[in-house]
Amino acid sequence: MAATAAPHWALGLFRGTGGYLGAHLQPHLPEKALRLFLGALAVALAVLYLIQCLSLSMVVG
Repeated sequence: MAATAAPHWALGLFRGTGGYLGAHLQPHLPEKALRLFLGALAVALAVLYLIQCLSLSMVVG
């Protein structure tokens, strides 16, 4: 049985659009605002991963 790999069009479109907009908007944004936004995004993702990790460990153990 041969494995097939199909493209995920929605994800590709989302990432492509985000990259295009980011590349064009970045020169117009103040550096401090960009740093604060990216820092907040990193912290939010870390919290989500921590919550997911803790909820999985409660189910398993």
